[in-house]
Amino acid sequence: MSLEVDAVAFDDFGTLRYSATKKEDIIYPIFRALTKRGISLAEETFLNQYFRMDALYRKRLSETYQESLLDNVIADVLESLGFKSEVYKSAIKESVDYGLSTRSVRWYPNARFVLSTLRKRGYKLGLISNTHWRLLDSLRTKMERIFDVVTVSYEHGYAKPHPSIFLATLKKLGVEANRCLHVGDDPVADVQGAINVGMKTVFIKRTSLGADADIIVERLDQLLELLNKSS
Repeated sequence: MSLEVDAVAFDDFGTLRYSATKKEDIIYPIFRALTKRGISLAEETFLNQYFRMDALYRKRLSETYQESLLDNVIADVLESLGFKSEVYKSAIKESVDYGLSTRSVRWYPNARFVLSTLRKRGYKLGLISNTHWRLLDSLRTKMERIFDVVTVSYEHGYAKPHPSIFLATLKKLGVEANRCLHVGDDPVADVQGAINVGMKTVFIKRTSLGADADIIVERLDQLLELLNKSS
């Protein structure tokens, strides 16, 4: 197929970056931070309510693709347990910030080189990320230096594969769908979601999953062989 495109959009986790932290659900450090900020609750009480609300959040997400910010889920948990979330608004933000800061995240090999090379070749770059974890200010600044457009599901309101998150990114990039390539590791959220709005697709195969993408690669630097637009 022809990869004559003007822009390239990327998924984030599983495509460009990955978690290098030993698995501990982010809610545990958040709870510890909340208790240091004046919220007195038994851990079991808080966690039981959180996991109930998290299950409801995930059910709604799978059915409607409507996204919620983690901070708001925490606020709803505290409200349900008798704490006025407005009173503890800054404590919630600080605690979520702390929880996010405990995660060690790394870029896949060559990811940043590929992105900088594509930009030098004249491509517009977009990031389309499904996440209800807020971007810390320091990370947002870095991402906005790399990408022309950063679209995250908790700000947009809907997660991939909902068409609106792709269409919103295309509009901000100023390109037609058939002139934009989307690169991702999820066969449904990334590949099918992008196909549904008319984008070209590259599936990066990092697991045993397959996808009905235009092109399948195993390394990000293979994109440089496919995209040779001169700047």
